[in-house]
Amino acid sequence: MGDKIMWARQEGTTKTWVHEGQEFSHRLITQKKQGSSMSFHITTYMPHFDVMVEGDGKHEVILYCLQGWSKQIIEATGEERMFRPGDAMYLPVNYRYRHIIGDAGLVIAVCANPSKEDGDM
Repeated sequence: MGDKIMWARQEGTTKTWVHEGQEFSHRLITQKKQGSSMSFHITTYMPHFDVMVEGDGKHEVILYCLQGWSKQIIEATGEERMFRPGDAMYLPVNYRYRHIIGDAGLVIAVCANPSKEDGDM
């Protein structure tokens, strides 16, 4: 763990494309940069992006909707949820859902444990 207080700004952080032209993330706080065991990101999705999202078997993730909206459909059960500003979502290490971004795009805050670094998908 880090041993001092540190700051980061999105404008000063490398943009990591998760899906070229559709989804990018700024890894603001990470193990390599600040010594944090978890990472904190701001992820932006373009309008009308439709993608299957799967856990990688390694990272627990928490999502928090800041702006825009999306529809999430859990593949195994067919359960549908709308994800809007103020909503949080916990993702275990293994999951799979369809993520359909609304017409205004989507901006979310993301926390991952263990830390994801610049360039990690």
